[in-house]
Parts: sequence; structure tokens; C-alpha cells
Amino acid sequence: MTIQRTALAVCLTALVAACGAPAPTGEVRLVDERTIEFDAVVGDGFADPAMAGYHLIVWDSGRAVDHALFVADVSDVQVIDALEQLGAQPGDALDISTWDERESAESTAPDRIIAGPPVQIEFELADGTVRRLDEIVNDPGGRGFDMRFGGHRDNIPEWHSGCVVCLYSCPGSKVGNASYTVRDFVNGATHFEANADNVPAAGSRVTVRLSLGDA
Repeated sequence: MTIQRTALAVCLTALVAACGAPAPTGEVRLVDERTIEFDAVVGDGFADPAMAGYHLIVWDSGRAVDHALFVADVSDVQVIDALEQLGAQPGDALDISTWDERESAESTAPDRIIAGPPVQIEFELADGTVRRLDEIVNDPGGRGFDMRFGGHRDNIPEWHSGCVVCLYSCPGSKVGNASYTVRDFVNGATHFEANADNVPAAGSRVTVRLSLGDA
């Protein structure tokens, strides 16, 4: 298993570097045939009024990093590559118009829902405690979390947001939430908040695990 993990990490890092993007400092590790993991730190921008409660996990070299609850030392491209190497096929259902036309009452693009295989997300804290996503983030809107591997690789050059996981059906996310659309974000259907009882202080290190569910 150690050899497999090392091979996966080296391969993914090389692919990103070859594309001319900033070289990620971290590695995506293979846990089992359906699960990957990587390291992150708790950020301090999740409540930023500009994008409050929107970006869950962002690469530390991504443009959206100042708005993330967790800042990862692996890139969004590495995560896409790793999930695809596990055999997952991204939904790729959203284009940039889903976000760009968010203020248009006539457009249906902001109402589109992210597609792809389901993904479960867990966080292992420094003391070994493992928390589910719904224990880390509160959803006052009540619809919860239906996380999907959207992929959206072709959208990366538009923003270079580095967004790994978004809490809405966003075209910039690699994993996003099918329970809420971009239109819901604009209309304030919910206001995601970090659960202060379970999220450690900013700067604390965590391990993020993404596991493929049954389609």
C-alpha cells in the first residue's frame, strides 16, 4: 500500500508541474480502492461577506483561497486526477454560464445541478477524531449535503480558483453539492456556517478524506 500511495502522489505531482501551474507542496494519498486523502489547514475566510459559506476546500495556490474553510496543500487538478484514477467519471454538467448568469432571471444556467458520482467527505483532526461533513458545517436551509464529483476540468483556466470542494453546484468546483444551486446562493436559500464545536482553530492541520459512494 505504501508503494501504491507513493506512486500515485509522484505521478499526480508530475502531471501538474508539466502543465506549468504552480507546483503543489502536498500529495494525494491512496487509502483504498475508493478513498483518497490529503492534508489541509483550517482557514479563516469562510465567513468573508464576499463569499460567505461557499468554498469548503481550496488549494493554497488557488485564487479563492482567501474564502475557504480549509486550505489544501494539493491542487484541484491533483484531486480530479486521483478520483479518475480510482475509476470515477466526473459529471462535467456545469459550464461557466452557471455562475456568470447568476443574476439573470431569464437564464436557467444558475439553476443547473452538479452531476457525477457521490462523494463522502470526512475530516480527521489532530487528536484522531474523525468528523463527517455535516458535523463540520451547519446548514440552516436544511437540505443537507449531496456531494458529487463534478470534475469541471475544462473550466479551470477561466478562474484558476483552486476550488476542490464547494458547498453549491458551482462550475468551479471539482466536488460540489447537488442540494443547492448557484441560484440558491444568490437568493440566500441557506447560509452555511462552520460548526464552532467541531472545527479547530485557524491554522490547525487536518486530514481530508474523499470516498466514492455508490452511484
